[in-house]
Amino acid sequence: MIGAGSGGMGSGRRAAMYGKKVLMIENRKIGGTCVNVGCVPKKVMWNLANFIEDSHIMKDYGVKGTEQLYVDFKEFKA
Repeated sequence: MIGAGSGGMGSGRRAAMYGKKVLMIENRKIGGTCVNVGCVPKKVMWNLANFIEDSHIMKDYGVKGTEQLYVDFKEFKA
């Protein structure tokens, strides 16, 4: 099995259930594209943006201090 992304890990687990030996080789971080630079980071960024947007709406309900919210993207990305 080549690649230690979500697909490779799932396939490897299934093959192991049938008694097969599995070797994973990954030239980047374990987890693959989806976990490291694709789906998961996108969802984290979307949820943060959604939170910031919702916080601005909350001022209409008496929540104070939301005007000062901002994202330090360098820190967030790290």
